[in-house]
Amino acid sequence: MPLLECKNVIKRFGGLTAVNEVNLAVEQGDLAGLIGPNGAGKTTLFNLLTGVYAPTEGDILFEGVSISGKKPYEIAQRGIGRTFQNIRLFSDLTVMDNVRTAASVRAKTGLAATVLQTAGCARIEKTVTEDAGHLLELLGLYDLRGEQARNLPYGDQRRLEIARALATKPRLLLLDEPAAGMNPQESEDLMHLIRRLRDEFSVTILLIEHDMNVVMGVCEKITVLVYGEPIAFGTPEEIQSNPKVIHAYLGDEDGDGVGDVGGKTDA
Repeated sequence: MPLLECKNVIKRFGGLTAVNEVNLAVEQGDLAGLIGPNGAGKTTLFNLLTGVYAPTEGDILFEGVSISGKKPYEIAQRGIGRTFQNIRLFSDLTVMDNVRTAASVRAKTGLAATVLQTAGCARIEKTVTEDAGHLLELLGLYDLRGEQARNLPYGDQRRLEIARALATKPRLLLLDEPAAGMNPQESEDLMHLIRRLRDEFSVTILLIEHDMNVVMGVCEKITVLVYGEPIAFGTPEEIQSNPKVIHAYLGDEDGDGVGDVGGKTDA
């Protein structure tokens, strides 16, 4: 059974079909990529997987159970975490509190216990803080734990968003353009980090990324979307040599393509 499965998923916005009959399977332990030209429906699909949108047709299964139409917090509690194309940190909170807030998704604390500050509540708070500190150490942010998120450099904000997503203890982590705005060295460091997250946390990863060097360097399986429809699936080598993918990115001999499947492009 795949960890995540999309079955003939369609999403329409009025007369626009943004995602059209997507069938996708992500296995436990995969490090997979989702690419395609701008407007291909990639972020819309992520929004479907995380409950921002409900499918117009089709079904989405996580661990064999339908999550179609579930609320985002319900899907997070089931074990799907994500980052966003546009960073969405709590800018006025500290680095530590950003991660602690996300960790509370998994905390089993009732309202009465929280108000009365029971011993059980105190133990949970201590565990949440310790877990948050571990994540910040892993991502090189522990020394910045008291800083407001708004004051971090862009690359650190990206890493903080990953830490916050990991704080929900996901079994599936969705990364939406994690290398956006990074220089080549930061992108190289990110690739090492993503591999480390998969191995150390035993988390399955599905990512969208503009930088094809990152995609081809870190992903083991890649799905290509064009105009909301999947046109190819395979290893990085298979994707780079697939005629449909080459045409989608490079166009025909007259040159109507949108980028370079071997380098940087709009995904």
